[in-house]
Order: sequence, then C-alpha cells, then structure tokens
Amino acid sequence: MPPTSTSTRRAWPGDVPGGRAACGMGFVATPELGHEVVALGVQALARLSHRGGLDADGKSGDGAGLLIQVPHRLLGGDFAVAVLFEWDERARTIVAESLAGTGLAIADWRPVPVDPDSLGERARETMPVVWHGLIARPDLDPAEWEHRLYLARRRAERRSTEESVRMYLPSLSSRTVVYKGLMAGTRLADFYIDLRDEACESRLAVFHQRYSTNTMPDWRLAQPFRLLAHNGEINTITGNRAWIRAREAELEPELRVVVWPEGSDSASLDNALELLVERGWEVSEALMSLVPNAWEGRGDLAAAVRDFYRYQSIRFEPWDGPAALAFSDGVVVGAALDRNGLRPLRWQRTRDGLVAAASEAGVVTMAPESVVERGRLGPGQMLLVDTRDGSVLRDSDAKERAAARHDYGLLADRMLVPVERHHIDIDAPEDIAAQQKLHGWGSEDVKIVVATMAETGAEPVYSMGDDIPIAALGRTPRRVYGYLRQRFAQVTNPAIDSLREKAVMSLRILLGARRGTLEPEGGADRELRRSHHPAIPGTQRLLELESPVLGASELARVLEDATVLDATYSHDESLRDALIRLCGEASETAGVVVLSDRRAAAGRLPVPMALAVGAVHESLLKSGERMAKDVVAIAGDVVDVHDVACLVSIGASAVHPYLALATAAASAPDGETRYRKALEVGLLKVMAKMGISCVDSYRGAQVLEALGLGAEVMEMCFPAVPSNIGGVDLDDIQAMALRGPLAKTTMKPSSSFDACPAWASRNRCASSSESRPQLRQSTSRRSSPLRRSSSASSAPRCRWARCRRKRMKRSPSR
Repeated sequence: MPPTSTSTRRAWPGDVPGGRAACGMGFVATPELGHEVVALGVQALARLSHRGGLDADGKSGDGAGLLIQVPHRLLGGDFAVAVLFEWDERARTIVAESLAGTGLAIADWRPVPVDPDSLGERARETMPVVWHGLIARPDLDPAEWEHRLYLARRRAERRSTEESVRMYLPSLSSRTVVYKGLMAGTRLADFYIDLRDEACESRLAVFHQRYSTNTMPDWRLAQPFRLLAHNGEINTITGNRAWIRAREAELEPELRVVVWPEGSDSASLDNALELLVERGWEVSEALMSLVPNAWEGRGDLAAAVRDFYRYQSIRFEPWDGPAALAFSDGVVVGAALDRNGLRPLRWQRTRDGLVAAASEAGVVTMAPESVVERGRLGPGQMLLVDTRDGSVLRDSDAKERAAARHDYGLLADRMLVPVERHHIDIDAPEDIAAQQKLHGWGSEDVKIVVATMAETGAEPVYSMGDDIPIAALGRTPRRVYGYLRQRFAQVTNPAIDSLREKAVMSLRILLGARRGTLEPEGGADRELRRSHHPAIPGTQRLLELESPVLGASELARVLEDATVLDATYSHDESLRDALIRLCGEASETAGVVVLSDRRAAAGRLPVPMALAVGAVHESLLKSGERMAKDVVAIAGDVVDVHDVACLVSIGASAVHPYLALATAAASAPDGETRYRKALEVGLLKVMAKMGISCVDSYRGAQVLEALGLGAEVMEMCFPAVPSNIGGVDLDDIQAMALRGPLAKTTMKPSSSFDACPAWASRNRCASSSESRPQLRQSTSRRSSPLRRSSSASSAPRCRWARCRRKRMKRSPSR
C-alpha cells in the first residue's frame, strides 16, 4: 500500500483517524470528444476554490483534482496510463514489474509537464515526481485489460509497502486518468500544463475541490479518486471498513486488504466501489448498493426498485452519512445524493447535450437560452449520463434500468424469512432481585429507568446533566457500558432528527450467515436457476427482523437455527479465559452464535456482555469468519438505551434484554411492550445523534469512545475504539465482580439494594465503601495514586456534601 503521509505535521496522540470534508465537486459531460469539457472542468474548479482550504502562503490548498478520459491524442496513441506519484526512484521499477506479471508492459515513461513555481511552499516541500506510464493496448477484451491493470496496481501497492517504497498511483486505467495535487482549484491547470493543451480531450470530467477539517492536507488524499469524488462524511466508516475486511476471505490473496489503511473515508468508499466494478458490477448499480436510498420508508418507489434494494441489503450494509457523489468509470458519469440529501447538488442540460452537475449553481458557464432543463437532486436521487450515446437518465430511469436486469424480487423472497412480531410472555428468572444484583443493577435502574420506560414507553426525562463521577473514578463498580461513551456528529456533519425524519430511519436487521457477497453482479441469472442463493449456506435463509431488540417470540425463532454459548464463568476460571473460550467456541460454531448469560448464579459470574460481544466479533473478523456467522446477545446486564446501543455498535446483530424485559413486565401492565418501544425509539435517537440512519450501518460501526478501560481490554474487545487515558484491565473487572455488589446474591428485595445512583441529585452520588480500581495508563501501566487514604473513609461522602454542610452552619436562617 502507499507510504506514510507526506504531511509535514507529526501525528498527535489524540488524533482520530478518518477524514471529514465539506467540499466542492461535480461533473461535466458532452457527447462530443474535445477539449471543451476539460476546460469547463478547470473553470468549475476555479469557481469552487472558495469551498476549499487555503494555506497561509495563498497557494497551497487542501487538494484539487480532475478525472477525465485518457487523452489519446495528447499521448500519441491508444494507451492505458499509470499515473505515478514518485517519492522514491524504485517506484517505476515496481510498477513496471507488476505490470509485467500480468502480461502487460510499459511502452514509455512520460514525465508529466508541471510548473512547481505555481505551488505554495508547503505543497512544494512534499511534491512528488509525477509520471505517466504508457501501456500499449494488448490483444485483450477491454474488460480483461482493465482487470489486469487493476491487478497490477494492487500488486504494486503491496510490494511498495513490503519494501518501504514511497509511491502512490492516483489511477491506472485504460479509460481514465486523474490529475490532482495539493493546490487550490485555481492553480490545478497552472501546475499541470497538460490541462491547457488543446490535444487534451475528453467527453467527461469529474472535478473536486477539497476542504479538509480533521486531517492534514496530503497529495494522495486530494480527489477525485479512481472512480469517485465525495463531498460529505461516512459516519459508519469504522464498521464499513471492518465489514469489507470480513468479506476479503472471498477474494484471491493478492486482492486482499481492499481498503487503503491510510486513506480517508472517501478513499475507503472509492476502494469498495472500485472492487465491485472490477468484479463485474455497473458503477451506478454498485453505488446504489453501497449508498442506498431510504427504500424502507418510501412508498413512491417502483416495486422493482424496492426489490433491488431489498436484495442488495443482503450483500452490503449502507455506507451511511451525508454524501454528494460524482462518479465515472470512463464510460458513464453521474452524480448521487445520500438518503438524507444533506449535501447540495444542482444540474442543468443544454440542447447541445452538455450536462453539468455541481455542488452549487453557476459553476459551469452555460448560455441561458441554450439551457433546456435544470434541477436539483433530492435525497437518495441519482443522475446518469452515458457518454457513448449522450443519453441522460434521471433518477427513476437510472434505477429502473438497474432493477430490470434481474428478478430481484424473486431472489429476495427466496432468501429472506420475515419474522413477524407477536407477544408471548417473557421467561422471567425465579429471583429477579438476585439476578439484578448479580448483573450490576442498582435500585434506580429498577425504579427510575426500567419502571418509567415500562409505564410510559419512553426514556425518563432528566435535567441538570450527568454529574456523577465517570466509571473510572467512581468508588463503586459500574457495568462495562459505563466506561463507553457514544460519539456524536460534529464539525461539518449534521445530526438527524429521528422523529421528524422518520422516513429515512430504519431498524430493520437481517440475521444469519452470509457468503459470496462479492460474487459478480452478472451471476444473478445463475442465482435464479439455483434452488438457493450462493450467499446462503445450504438451505439456510436469513431472518428479516423489524428491530435488533428481540422479544421472546423473535428469540424463539432465532434459536431454532442458532447455537447458544454460555457467557458465564466460575470462580476458578478467569474472565480472560472465559473470553478466550467464547472466541474459540464461536469459531467452531456455524451460523448464528448466541451469547447468553442466563446461567449466571451464585457460583457463576456473568461475562460482561459488552466484552463478550466485542471479543467474539473481533475474533471472527480477524479469522475471516464474521460474514459466515452472526452474533446475538442474550444479556442480563442491559438496562437502558445506552446499553443496547453499545452492544449493537460493538458488533451484535440483535439483543434480547431478558432481565430488563422481565423487570418491565413486573412493573406495569404491558410493561414489556412499552419498554421495548422505548429502547427502539431511544436507539434511533442515539443513531441520529451520530448522523446514522440505518441500524445495519450502526452495527459494528464502533462509534464509541472509552474512558477508563486499559490496553488489554481495548486490544481484545474494542480495538477500533479510541481510549486515550488507559484504565482497568480484565483482572480489575473480574476483581470488582468478585468483591463488589455484582457477586452478592443474598440480598433484600430490589427496593433496598443500591449501586452508585446514576440519576439522582449530586448529594446522593457518593458510592459505597468499596474502593475503586486504580486507573492505569495504557502504555506504561503504572499505577496512579487515585485511591483515597484510609483516613478519608470517615469524611463526608462527596465534596458537594461537605460544602453544603458548611453553608448550613454559616446560614443564620438555619
């Protein structure tokens, strides 16, 4: 893969990987081959320069670029082009030898004419040498030629990583060439002299002006990428990358590591899109599958289009987040918006066939009298232009054309088993109070949280914020969920109103084993002739559930084709060994893996379900088995919405909170139904705060942050979750369970037990006399002097209480 960043700034310990942007982008297309489209693309970039970041030197920008068809007249022949950013002279040798390994050869290396003086100081400091490797056309089918070029590029990237050679290939294709760099849009044509040459001809141009908010500018991260220009942010990027990695077991070894580890979220989406196109998908259909419309809540979609989306949801989870996209494979060019439509895209067409789309109006000059049509894309809509015949396909036409290729409705019906919701009584534990204590519940969890949700069907309403100590600093053991915090949308990424924008929200989940999800789209005809879908092993089918929160009836259906693993451990087994055991058992299990802590009792402690789900999910990802298995949690330590959201975000496909459901059923008539409704509404709200619409995208996205969990816990269970301060390890968590309230099962009724109250006023926030674990640094693991001395045990329970007593003594009215 490409080398480390060319940025001059060193990485900071608190840096969060992933790029976010609010960029300017679009495309221009015409039926006639010529320089006009290139010139209009350059003009559009100049007019979008205000949307990009600019360095203090006035010349270096966050990045700008142009994707066009290969300019054969400029190059003097029918060539494919390898665009190479070279920081090491060995790079050209690697590219040439990688091409030779696929039966192709470099005819010549063309030094790209550039003007370094047009760059700012920062851009010049990191500027690569830019080459065009010209590859003569072999006697091959165009699709096979493109496949070999893709294979050669992947081999070159792998070898450059192994040999620590600094290089990057912006494009290697027989159809397209990318000109991009670390400059403002006004200076792209100043730097690349080719773009001013009349012999530089194309029928299409995709342009992009980058505005980087959370990553430093980099030559490699300038857009367009090889197929895509993206304005927005993929909120579920951590999960999307993980799920692509899980699918790599289906690929040949040399095609694995699909997603560039150092790339931005836009680069990762481009990697996934490129893989699908390479495996036989039309670029528009691949993008419809990765960034789908809100088809679940839209009744105005054609039935065939709904069937297409329903079928593709079996293969891919949405890449969710605000996105305006311009894309091209060198033959067709188009633009699309995400399901929320949170980025602008306007387009217009002239009677001569010139079509332009951009993130704002006025970017491309068109005589008003020549414009015959103009509009803007709405949420989930697409515009497509085929440069072979100049045809323009609006949203419905483009999608109906894609949906008409196969009988997707038949395919979906063959694979999916809808599970209807109906009520059956929960199988409640014999001693609910003892189980609540064992799983770390407090009296407020019962009285304030679950009881309120059971009575009202909504979360309790609080005021004055959360003033209790964080879990790492409290003196009473907290459930593992207390160490995890949900992240939220910020910078350029808006949150969603889950109530007013309910039409774009979805809790629909598919449950079951999946294989062959990367099979070429052309194989759908073969699938129709089979007795079952190749993505589903044997005669097994996927369950289609309304929600990841399972009631007793849905759980009974899930357990018909699932294997239950015991997520408890005895006192003579360590928590670490229990997690390792669960990972091993999950690896040996086929289909749906159910992690259950229902065997928890006085002699068996429950494994914290967040740790169990995280460890099993990560273990299956690493072994390449995650797509062939699914994970369900039967959890007694789930109390509120945050707990469910954590489990789903960590990687559970569904959750059955049996103890909370039993508590709710005992709290109020129809309490179980209302409690479940409150969980589902709350889960939508949590997703919406991060700008995520689909729970299928939220699953495994790990949009969390840890406060007080140590390196051992993070590496084993939550490797993709940031944890900047270190904290407790597995031994600490086990020790808290053994000595604290979690282990005390001989108790009074639930009204009398109490852990650290999470919802009451601050004067009640002091915890019991149980000492808290020492906070540890994740690197040095040295103890921090956070324990109170023994002499402090007789002091008032919290500083607020001491201050209050002083005020009472001073007040004459008292």
